[in-house]
Amino acid sequence: MPPAALLLCTLIFFNRLAFTDMILARGDTFAYFYPYWDVRNAALSTGDIPLWTPNLFMGAPLLANPQIGTLYLPNWFVMGYSAPDAVRISILLHIAWALLGAYLLARRGLQFGEEAAVLAAVTFGLGGYIGAHVEQINQLQGLSWMPWLFLLLMLARRRPMRCGLLLAIGLALQFLSGHTQTVFITVVGLGVYAIIVGTKHASPLRNVDRAGAQHAVPLRTLSLAGLLAIFLTLPQLVPTLELIQQSNRSGGLDSQQAVAFSFSPLIAARGLLPSYNGLIFGEFVAYIGIIALGLAVIGIAAYRTSPQRRSLSAFLIIGIIALLFAFGRFNPVYVALTGLPGFNFFRVPARWLSLFALSAALFAGWGLQSLLNHPRRPSRTIFVVIIALVAVLIGLSFLASQQAEDIIGNATPEAITLIGWGAALVTLLTILWLKRPRLLLPAVIIELFFASLVLAYNDLTPPEIYESQRLTVSQLRVFADADTPPPRMLSISNLLFDPGDKATLETRWRSRGLDDLAMRHAFVGTKMQETLAANLPLAWDVATIDGFGGGLLPTQHYADFTALLLPPGVAPTRDGRLRELLALEMCGGACIPEQRWLNLTGTRYLITDKVFDLWHEDVAYDTQIERRLAAGERDSIRFVPHFEADSLDVLYSADDDVALTIILTSVDGERETLTLNDTSESIALGGFLLTRLPFEGRHIPVSIEFEADTPISIRAMTLVDEQADVFTQLTLGAWRRILSSDIKLYENLDVLPRAFVVHDVVSYDDASVIAAMQTPEFDPAQSVVIADADDATPTETAAPFTNVIVNTYTDERIALTVESQVPGYLVLTDAYYPGWRATVNDMPVPIHRADVMFRAVEIPSGESEVVFIFSPWWWPGVFIIGGLAWLFVVATLFWHLSRK
Repeated sequence: MPPAALLLCTLIFFNRLAFTDMILARGDTFAYFYPYWDVRNAALSTGDIPLWTPNLFMGAPLLANPQIGTLYLPNWFVMGYSAPDAVRISILLHIAWALLGAYLLARRGLQFGEEAAVLAAVTFGLGGYIGAHVEQINQLQGLSWMPWLFLLLMLARRRPMRCGLLLAIGLALQFLSGHTQTVFITVVGLGVYAIIVGTKHASPLRNVDRAGAQHAVPLRTLSLAGLLAIFLTLPQLVPTLELIQQSNRSGGLDSQQAVAFSFSPLIAARGLLPSYNGLIFGEFVAYIGIIALGLAVIGIAAYRTSPQRRSLSAFLIIGIIALLFAFGRFNPVYVALTGLPGFNFFRVPARWLSLFALSAALFAGWGLQSLLNHPRRPSRTIFVVIIALVAVLIGLSFLASQQAEDIIGNATPEAITLIGWGAALVTLLTILWLKRPRLLLPAVIIELFFASLVLAYNDLTPPEIYESQRLTVSQLRVFADADTPPPRMLSISNLLFDPGDKATLETRWRSRGLDDLAMRHAFVGTKMQETLAANLPLAWDVATIDGFGGGLLPTQHYADFTALLLPPGVAPTRDGRLRELLALEMCGGACIPEQRWLNLTGTRYLITDKVFDLWHEDVAYDTQIERRLAAGERDSIRFVPHFEADSLDVLYSADDDVALTIILTSVDGERETLTLNDTSESIALGGFLLTRLPFEGRHIPVSIEFEADTPISIRAMTLVDEQADVFTQLTLGAWRRILSSDIKLYENLDVLPRAFVVHDVVSYDDASVIAAMQTPEFDPAQSVVIADADDATPTETAAPFTNVIVNTYTDERIALTVESQVPGYLVLTDAYYPGWRATVNDMPVPIHRADVMFRAVEIPSGESEVVFIFSPWWWPGVFIIGGLAWLFVVATLFWHLSRK
């Protein structure tokens, strides 16, 4: 039974994922999808639809983000599982679904025999393209529907009503799975198929006969199914369209962005051939195996003998177009197309390889079928073409060394890969020469199995990588539970540090059979957990001002606001990832944003690593926070730990003469003045100067103040007890270091509350607001920029009494009590977004966009009750309409089936 055989193949290829507790812990699966799936599953398990989260990007929509797959029905069946297990189950089910769909497409759509149909299914479902995309679970889910949709379109000529309804359901489910680019690529492929099949051999316009009308069925069916699918997807489509309007991609991508991750000719051969050593970047993997590649050559040569030659010719054209489109920026035609809607909305042209992989698999299947139909030795021309094609691809594969960054391991094929290619080619030629075509199917399966051993789904790690709570998480969870609303954090790190328990972890993981590559990904995952990178804060219910988008998120307003957070010359981010963008060596590993913006965003906690900290004679210097002082400027250490010392080390830099006065006040009230100047004995350390200033006696300082007589940049201060040979580091600026483990965790002592009242109101257009806010005079604690208040004027120049109490703070409802002596604006530093509604004393009021991306409402004098509720205009109306559409389609389908 072919379905049982396909299921067995799935379990064999994915045996580690199916029969062990090991998980995928790399790439988008780990840092993007796991957190989103956990939050989505938690909401669905309680009967809620997740609409909003305050924990990423200072607030972001959940349902509107299609990549989460909230309304994709198969995801509902795994809502009771942890994210790694839910993804595991989904991968196995959708691989099996892709295999079955490809089998039926070949068997029923193209009328292959069982053996040839199984080969086509295995080549597609277990080939390189599908296998390399298990890390993008929503993409895998969408890809699994691709062969089914082609099958339904093909069968629509015989059963237009039944197959049209099923096609609409299939298109809707593919869209709801969340990878809209896969939907776009699939629909283009279906459209090309319908046009080719519908026009080829159709009757002339003046002589439209029954056959001509029959040829027009695919295009008509596709159009009607697409229209019906729109109604079925309304509950997802409407929120997503609303997000598109707010997205940083709302105007589409420019040509350069749209061709990012093109299928480079330098690496194409490595992607079209299986690999047994280097792991190629997943977007560029599209091999079907050398044996199947040879069969595809035979299938192309013999496609005219197929009773479905019109359909095969359509798939041949689709495969060629898809391969050419995949080259993206290397194809001038595709570059020109990036100006069109659809093409200008997606990156990664290499994803067109999905259609190529399906077409190639079908021709491989037909190649086997033609050999089974006519059991004779192929012509010499076929042998020459196969050998030449493989030889050319092997030769071109050595070009990959010029684009080595897209390969993990050696970019040049190693001996084991060359041997694998040679063995596959010899096996193919031998079987063809001996006229034993029934050996080809097991040969293809064996080749694909060994090639799969280097794919991501065999590079697994223990579940603790995702599920274990690192020390940083534990600390932040304590803080989050103690405050309402939970404080926000920002992480800055390039993950170049080693965990303190590295040796213990390595021993434990080695005992579980992890190889070097899996070990590498396990450590990366561990460090991402320690620094709460990407979307991992979502999994631990910790709020961050950062996040990882990559699709429609973050919003354009957030992207604009990041111009205030990023160093000069760094473009505003399109997908978040401030952690990486701020981790620059020129800033000592962390370009910490200006204090006023961290205060405004409610960033109470800052995470950095220790890679750029300096040591000298067993004394450490925390160089993370720099304090620049102009001549005459004063500052102090905001938090001085209880420590008895006999000297103070200062790490600094100055362009000219240096003169710094430091005043220590001891616990007993004694004061001592230290002077740092050009006569102080200094040594060079890490590009800075280090000076030790001895005390006249021993002190336990409670206050350390300093004043610069000349400009100076202070990078670190450390109290030293030379007698006991111990030290304690001090933290500069408005910060207090509260944790020093694998990372450093700082607390912002000047952070603004999540909601506060201001009375100085100004207005700028979006083109000039960033520059206006960057002026030194702008203080976000005292002034607010209202986007739609063109005639705004200051309402109060003094600082009247105000008080804000947050009574309730949940994902979709915030209630506050506000006191103000005079009218003003309540600023809530949560993201501005359509759908949020506000009332002041039970009266609806407009929400203004404040300080580029936040919310503000006008309040009267006195005490007010302010409530923010996320209640979009489409909720729950589109769910009712969508539900009725599903009832109509399903009822019509059952009615039609009952008539038969």
